Amino acid sequence: QQRQRRSFVSLPSLPTEVQSDLNAAVKLVRRYDPSGYLPGTMLPNDRAKLGYFTARAFWVETGLRSTKLLGTSAVTPQERLQWWRSQILSLYDNNDIREHPTLRLLQYYNSHQEKALSLSLMTNILDSRDIDFNVKQYSTVQDLIQHSQQSCGSLLKLVMESADVYQNPPATEAADLMGVCHGITNALRSSIPIASQTGKIIIPADLCIKYGVRSPRFLLSALGQGDEKCKEALDYAVRDLSTVAREHLTRARCLREDIILKKGGQDAMAVLLPGVASETFLNRLEKAHYSLTNLDLRNQNF
Repeated sequence: QQRQRRSFVSLPSLPTEVQSDLNAAVKLVRRYDPSGYLPGTMLPNDRAKLGYFTARAFWVETGLRSTKLLGTSAVTPQERLQWWRSQILSLYDNNDIREHPTLRLLQYYNSHQEKALSLSLMTNILDSRDIDFNVKQYSTVQDLIQHSQQSCGSLLKLVMESADVYQNPPATEAADLMGVCHGITNALRSSIPIASQTGKIIIPADLCIKYGVRSPRFLLSALGQGDEKCKEALDYAVRDLSTVAREHLTRARCLREDIILKKGGQDAMAVLLPGVASETFLNRLEKAHYSLTNLDLRNQNF
């Protein structure tokens, strides 16, 4: 039991204080994004692992809605996001010591590599979070796809950079495709608690119209309050989203040979690792007949 609680990735080359910040990042990822933890431990070298958990912790923290931020009085999601935006821009402009462990980790990583993690990709993630906090329901499936590319696709490109992969077009394409799969899967996995806490509906409006999910507050029906017809319609919509995720996963994996043939191909394969967790969840969702409230879908790392 004690072993299960450990979430540290020990890198002997790191100074003690940096290892402490890495431990905090890994613990954060394992708590809030457990499906993202294992892929990071499977990377081939210390640089890749350090970059992975640095980028992943940033991605996770910018998506949290209610936890307290160190060194700031930000309360609302929008205030938190503005704080992150100002801190990231400042970090890339100067070398002042940061109070926040994720920022310190990013600062250390950038200062000890030939190339820093791309500010443009960090900004893409922040922009996608801004959209996510302000949209209660995406209008179309295509809108959700584009959002997933911007958020999760940018994260996976940061993972490629941490593996020192910059010139591999098939891997870049795979990152966008896998990002869509990863984003839709994560959205489905967290849809019930997110709807309960914020009222956000992950099923796009066009699918609700297509299958006759009459009220966007489908959660009441899904929790067994009498509208079985609405729940059945919801299951059909979830099935369609799952199919979109699988199609993008398949297309990403079809690029495997092209990725390997390019410079840094073996290292670039890290971009496909999140597909394991996504596919595992999609398989469980299919087995549950696309019912998002099925208890077997909860409290699972994958």
